[in-house]
Amino acid sequence: MTSTSSADRNETQQQFQTAVKRAMYFIPLYLLVPAAFWLIFHYSGTEMEWKAFGLGALGWTIALFLRGPLSAIVMKMPKDKAAKIIIGSSGVFEESIRVALLLLTSMSYSWALSIGQGWAAVEVLFTVINLIVMASLAKRTDDKSMQAKEMLKLQGNLNKSPLWGVIERVFASAFHIGCTLIVAKHPWTVAILIPLHSFLNLATFKFSKTSIVKTEILLAIIGTITFVAGILLFHY
Repeated sequence: MTSTSSADRNETQQQFQTAVKRAMYFIPLYLLVPAAFWLIFHYSGTEMEWKAFGLGALGWTIALFLRGPLSAIVMKMPKDKAAKIIIGSSGVFEESIRVALLLLTSMSYSWALSIGQGWAAVEVLFTVINLIVMASLAKRTDDKSMQAKEMLKLQGNLNKSPLWGVIERVFASAFHIGCTLIVAKHPWTVAILIPLHSFLNLATFKFSKTSIVKTEILLAIIGTITFVAGILLFHY
């Protein structure tokens, strides 16, 4: 039994190291996502307002830190239930802060677009930082590190192509930019965007355990619709 356990740990360790090594090669593609959105809007005639970009990045960071106390409260619950509560809270924290930032600053198209891009960009940066942290864990075999690796293995994250992560960032960025534009045009829509955001995150969390294709299709559909709706609201 001990040899089997040791063999499983070695297999997980090897899979993790291989997955991290592959993922590191995709970091430039992750960073290309916010750059691509900036280029698209730049050449379509809307310049970046960098102060708004920074505020968008700050807003996402504040929403992330607000989930910290909630995590501490639910940490004694079963892991799956606690994860669902934390993931589901994302809509409440992010959309509330997003609309508050806009109401306190400006609701113009270029300003809202820049806030949305900053919001999306810092989430991409956070993903890249996570990849770097994972790389630092690659050679560690202590119990906590192995538990984290086993969790990633159970979720299927060690076998999927890193390209899926890049695709996910594209449509997640489109969703954030779209939400920012929608709520800037009609602040009352925050009442719709909160449950939509939470639903999207919970659904992708659920589907990621069984089918990465379903996950990305759902994100692509909602992200694209939200993005297009946000732009159309300001131009028609």
